[in-house]
Amino acid sequence: MLRPIDLHSLEFKQVFRGYSKEQVDESFSKLVSQYESLYQQNQELRERIEELKRQANRYSDVEDTLHETLAYVKQSATEIRETAEQTAVRIIDEAKKEAEWILQDARHQVADEIRQAQEALAFRSRARRKLEAQLRQLLEEVKQLAIEDGETHEDSGEGRPRATESSETIIPEGDEL
Repeated sequence: MLRPIDLHSLEFKQVFRGYSKEQVDESFSKLVSQYESLYQQNQELRERIEELKRQANRYSDVEDTLHETLAYVKQSATEIRETAEQTAVRIIDEAKKEAEWILQDARHQVADEIRQAQEALAFRSRARRKLEAQLRQLLEEVKQLAIEDGETHEDSGEGRPRATESSETIIPEGDEL
């Protein structure tokens, strides 16, 4: 492309019967002036195009960065969700295990309490039977003493009442002591 300086330094040979030198110079001056203006505009437009290309490249880089960031955020969100789900499953499993342990412990405690209650009932029954046996034995001994005492009083003529069968104390089977 011709530069404006190239046009300024351009010279033509003079020939006989050629064009008017003043008109050619004047037209040529106008042409150079307009060409300088167009050349300068062309340079400014090229610079503007280069600046726009740089901006487009920056925007493209920013866009690429945003795409990478978005992909990273999506990946992170997926990982966080998966981790949260795994943690929730682990917590639920641990809670189930702890609940099972608590239930097992409660079952053992209830079984122990039942066993202790059964042992207490068995002890109470044994003690009751033993006490009833001792009471019967005492009643028999009291009867025997009363019979013996009655025989000695009859001989002496005292009028003491004798022990009768109706004066025995009867303990019903189901009553508590």
